[in-house]
Amino acid sequence: MGKKVEKVAKEKVVTSVEEEGPRNPEDYVCTGNLEVDFTELCNRMEILEFPLVVPRHPAVPLGGLADEMQSLSASDKSTPSSAAVGKEHISFFRPCVQVEMESDDPKLVKAIYIRAWMIDQRYIFIFQKCLPALVALQTVSLWNVGLTEATFTALVAILRQCTSLKIQHLTLRNNQIDDVGAKLIGEALSTPRKCNKTLLTLNLNFNHITDKGIGYIAEGLRLNRSLLWLSVAYNQIGDEGAIKLAKVLSPFALTHEEIVERRLLQSNSQESPRSSSLRRPESKSDRSSQIESSTAIDKSQKSAKSAIKKKDKKEMTFLEKATPSITQVIPKKDDFKMLKRGSIAAELKLSKTKMTRSAKEKRNVWAEQETQGIQNPLLEPGEHQDGQVFLAGNICLMSLNLSHNHITEVGVKALLAALKVQISQARPAVDGRSVSGLLRLVLTKNAFPVTCEAYTSLQELIVARDPMSKHHVVCSPPSTHGESQLQG
Repeated sequence: MGKKVEKVAKEKVVTSVEEEGPRNPEDYVCTGNLEVDFTELCNRMEILEFPLVVPRHPAVPLGGLADEMQSLSASDKSTPSSAAVGKEHISFFRPCVQVEMESDDPKLVKAIYIRAWMIDQRYIFIFQKCLPALVALQTVSLWNVGLTEATFTALVAILRQCTSLKIQHLTLRNNQIDDVGAKLIGEALSTPRKCNKTLLTLNLNFNHITDKGIGYIAEGLRLNRSLLWLSVAYNQIGDEGAIKLAKVLSPFALTHEEIVERRLLQSNSQESPRSSSLRRPESKSDRSSQIESSTAIDKSQKSAKSAIKKKDKKEMTFLEKATPSITQVIPKKDDFKMLKRGSIAAELKLSKTKMTRSAKEKRNVWAEQETQGIQNPLLEPGEHQDGQVFLAGNICLMSLNLSHNHITEVGVKALLAALKVQISQARPAVDGRSVSGLLRLVLTKNAFPVTCEAYTSLQELIVARDPMSKHHVVCSPPSTHGESQLQG
């Protein structure tokens, strides 16, 4: 009997487990530990072989600037011999998510590096659950992960959901990003009503961005004042794209939408000092006089209220003494006057409250901007010419890499003119820093000849301004037109 009871119990447990089935990944609540969350979600989605979350080697430098110095492809590396490959070496070649942590705390992941494995819709769902839970994330570096239009759009939406995310270095090399993706990137950099204030470096090498796509990115650079380093090498950018970038780097005219937003910001900025001056009396006598005046105003308001209440009582007694059918009663002219006075007072009260609420909302918005120390680019001093408002242009971008594209002498002339304007109009920034525009411009392997006069002038200016290297050629064109575009 005992054995039969045990068999029945075991069968019930097995059937209950089978009926329950795999756990739903939608129900999982992330803990902030990327290794635990990523592994659990992969198991719940029944992914048999998934990348491991491993610490990044400390010898590898951080940031998008170091990525350009790394090898261009995995094929350039020499493969180890078959005898040397063992079980301990297999994990090195397995796809992984490399992470950097603060003080070795698994819940304080500050950087994520993904190299050479495809991020499909399954992993997009997993990152949608995991990334918003990472409170210390600063860097996301993706290389050769096969992003499509759908997965890239979903990834951008995920990054927007991360309220505590402050990405400073973003690398999207070799991800098949086209003009549609470039448009999303440009909108993320800035619009007339919002702009990114944390991104410092952006690497878009080895993609499919054309003149149209770089135009979207140039639109995003109009009001962006945080990006310092931009690389769009190994794309399909020609003279039209170079001219669009040159227009943003030099003074440009504001659009109608930007002018409207500029006026709204100026009105808010003029209102905030007035409110602060009214709130803060300079001396004790002013405070005492202000208190006396406020008490007098309160007394007058109370007396006015009591008078209105008395009049309202008179109106009610008048109506009560009237005939039962109130609609048939024809009031006198004095009664209409008394009724109107009460309604006007109520309307005045409502209008005053609405005005005070709107003023408080504007003051709160401006106070938030002041506490964050943010200077909106639309509030920069401008010049009025021919009925248009011109800003000085983007002079915060210091490094621009346009190598291995299709720029000819026409595009070089446009960039040279913009650089000359930046040098002539160099001025200190609002926070006291010395901002002078481009300090490094890379035009290696483009479609202009060595004897190009614009190239020679541009080279002289850049070599004199480049703080990193003053003795090597930074914008040399190809020596032979038959040279491979993949050489670097």
